[in-house]
Amino acid sequence: MMKRKVVLITDCTDVALLEMRGAIFSNASNDNFEIEPIVNVENFSIQHAAFLTRLIAEIYPPGTIIAVIVNPSQRRPERIIGRTKYKNLIFEGPNTGAFGWLIEDFGVEEVYEIYDPGFVPFGGKYVHSPAIGKAASGTPINELGSVFNKQSILPSPIQEGTIVHIDNFGNAKLKMNFKDENGALYKVLIDDKMYKFLYWTRMMERNDGEYIIYPGSSFDLIELGIVRGNLAKELNLKVGDIVKVERVLENV
Repeated sequence: MMKRKVVLITDCTDVALLEMRGAIFSNASNDNFEIEPIVNVENFSIQHAAFLTRLIAEIYPPGTIIAVIVNPSQRRPERIIGRTKYKNLIFEGPNTGAFGWLIEDFGVEEVYEIYDPGFVPFGGKYVHSPAIGKAASGTPINELGSVFNKQSILPSPIQEGTIVHIDNFGNAKLKMNFKDENGALYKVLIDDKMYKFLYWTRMMERNDGEYIIYPGSSFDLIELGIVRGNLAKELNLKVGDIVKVERVLENV
């Protein structure tokens, strides 16, 4: 029988990561789960965390626990744990908007506010990880907190055209969906500068250095790239940047 999967999505990637893992194991009553490799978030980015949460939810099996430990908020958000309607995924973390995209697409069956011990310097270690360890080893999530209003889960802060992820090749994923024919030309506005991109479904068929816009591998989100180059480095792109896209009438 496959062990339950636990996925940590976080910007805590130094020794704090091991502290959280240790706290999860120390608060578990059995070892019937596995913690997957860390999913790194751009520092302080709720937008990136929201995309990664939705991405992991798409591919991981039902019952997976997705824990998001990212909190740049000035206010101290509620610490919540819940379950989606679709796939029965468990989500846990601060209520910052990181779960907005997930519950928009997967729904929410139940959600609870984790019993609040008050402020602690590292909630990921002292509050979230213990709850994750208990849930991963079988404790019903309704025993970990009090009922939380589903409508109080903050929505995703991502708007149309936002760069939600940049991969290690420098390709940028946008919160945007459309299809077109190969050869269509697009004007792309990035940081008040205009660039021309060619729509092509398989970027590697094109010539080195060409700017390409294409449907990517994540829910058909539009991506921007440069053939056999690094677009993010060349144009200084960052997660959270807003991109405007407009089709040009003529085609190549």
